Amino acid sequence: MGIDHEIAGRRLLILGGGLWQVPYVRRARALGAETWVTDWSPDAAAKDDADHFSPIDLKDRDATLALAREARIEAVLTGADVGVPTAAYVAGQLGLAGYSMSLAEYATNKFKMRERARALGIPCPWYRRVRSADDAIAAVAPDDLPAIVKPVDNCSSRGVQWVARRADLGSAAAKALEASACGEALVEQFLVGTEGSIEALVQDGRVIVLGFCDKTKSPLPDRFDLELRYPGAFSAPVAAAIRRLAQQIAEGYTDANGILHIEFLVSGAAETVFLIEFAIRGCGSKVATDLMPALTGVDVVRVLVRQAFGLRTAIEPATGLHGALHFLMFPQGRVVAVRGVDDARRLRSVVDVRVERAPGESIGEVHDGRSRPGYVLATGRNRDEVQRTLRDVRALIRLDYDDASGVAPIEITQPQVA
Repeated sequence: MGIDHEIAGRRLLILGGGLWQVPYVRRARALGAETWVTDWSPDAAAKDDADHFSPIDLKDRDATLALAREARIEAVLTGADVGVPTAAYVAGQLGLAGYSMSLAEYATNKFKMRERARALGIPCPWYRRVRSADDAIAAVAPDDLPAIVKPVDNCSSRGVQWVARRADLGSAAAKALEASACGEALVEQFLVGTEGSIEALVQDGRVIVLGFCDKTKSPLPDRFDLELRYPGAFSAPVAAAIRRLAQQIAEGYTDANGILHIEFLVSGAAETVFLIEFAIRGCGSKVATDLMPALTGVDVVRVLVRQAFGLRTAIEPATGLHGALHFLMFPQGRVVAVRGVDDARRLRSVVDVRVERAPGESIGEVHDGRSRPGYVLATGRNRDEVQRTLRDVRALIRLDYDDASGVAPIEITQPQVA
């Protein structure tokens, strides 16, 4: 699809110029929008794709608003959690379409999110807010363990840890508090079950679920994702409950147009669907921008850009295809060569594949989502076909290390879903 004449020539501010923001910038420009991009890094990945770039920290509301006024911005959006409050602030100050400050706060502060969910009757794990290691120790009885400790206001599993021993609560809380901008953490119930996430668009009160997945998680004590599989392998009643959860969040937190990324967990004999958290941005690693369009035919970025300008779009997802986001895990060491990525990208069912380490860079231990060294997005007619494609990709990609002779094989960790 070419230029969108309702967007062409209009001024769009995109907060965040990192890797996952690049598809937003490129698509917006292809639609004809004039793009301004901000990012804390002067070398942001999307810098050269934007019409205009300013090295402004996404958390700096006043500088961002000043830029928006100077550039006569007509719409603002972001695909980054840290940019959500600033985007809401700018939209509110300039009278633009967008999320409210209250919704931005709910979506980026897990304690306030939990409090609102409890008021709405949405099932959640038990939780306690803490501001120190001593608070965490005092908040948890021996029978409460194991538990999850997480920062109130961060993403990509940073600062999140599973704790089974009371003696480890203090150090886990210190780690979570260090990762929190507001100096608060949650200690919450560790639920056993199947985790998943939902990608949904909201327009005029209608919730359009593009897809939901089941996941493979990292080995404990970390809690990051290793693989997301669409559609999730849930029974029909559970799938209906998952869809109801998306509707509950849209109705209970906001009626604004936009996107929802919802993390959930199915637990217990009754297969209760618990809300873990939600965000008002799409799933990263190009799930929202690339995989969902490949699976459903919905141009997600176009919908979001149009909504940012206050415009409506026909949204009718197709169904039938399966897909996956699979994270590539490699041995630790200093990389001297990356082989096979282009060959893997040419496979018919591969949407995208990337190794995020260049020659000369090192692969270390992975403890959160930001440190995963590579990913694959693939589609297929069924789960088996998707898994065959993932195996083909893993067979093609090889890394050379400076401390090994020959080619080091890829080591993939695939624990059972918790």
